[in-house]
Formats: sequence, structure tokens, C-alpha cells
Amino acid sequence: MSEQTLFEKLGVRYIEEDGILYPLISVEIKEENADIGKYGRLWMKYIQSEYPQRYRSLVRFGELHSKALEVNEVAYELLEDIENEWLKQHKPKNKNSFMEMYRLRTQARLVAEEVVLHDVVNCFH
Repeated sequence: MSEQTLFEKLGVRYIEEDGILYPLISVEIKEENADIGKYGRLWMKYIQSEYPQRYRSLVRFGELHSKALEVNEVAYELLEDIENEWLKQHKPKNKNSFMEMYRLRTQARLVAEEVVLHDVVNCFH
């Protein structure tokens, strides 16, 4: 019975190619950007272009995805709060008018998105 190698003790698997066993020591990189949301993706692009060292550090320690999820959650919570507050302050004259309600909601969304982009996406490090 032969003694186990360090890789075998650590549970590393091997793959055989041409009669030679190679340890599988590569890291699986998953494309996780699909579920981080709009603001998480915007934040990732921003931090990659403006703070490349911070971006590389987050990637290296595997924290980029979780941080992007956190940014997305905070951004949507703030977005909803700002929209609701804005709509409370700007009451429609005719609640039955679809166009007026649509215009007010669109305006509330634009105001809220501007704040979210400035205060969360571009400032969350």
C-alpha cells in the first residue's frame, strides 16, 4: 500500500491523459452575473472601470458576486422608498386617468433612479 500524496490527502481528484495522472487543481469559474440584477451589473461595471484594484480584490477573494447582490438589494429598496415618497408628495388630479398616473409613475421612477445611481451604484465600495 503506497502512501497518499498531499493532493490525495486534501481530496484533490485526478484525471488520466495518455497514461499520466494530472491533479484537477483548476478553479471553476461560473457566470453568476445573470442573477445579480440591473444595479448589481451596473455597479460591477462601475467598480471595474473606476476602481480596478478593488474589483480585482473582490474577484480574488470571491466576494464580487455577493457584493453585487447586496448592491442590487439596497438599490431596489431605496428605489421603492423614493418612488413611494415622491408619489405621496405628487398626487394625481384625476386618479382614473391612465395617462396621468403613467406620467407620474414614470417621473417618480426617473427621479428615484437618478438618486439610486448616484448614491448607491456609484458610491458603494
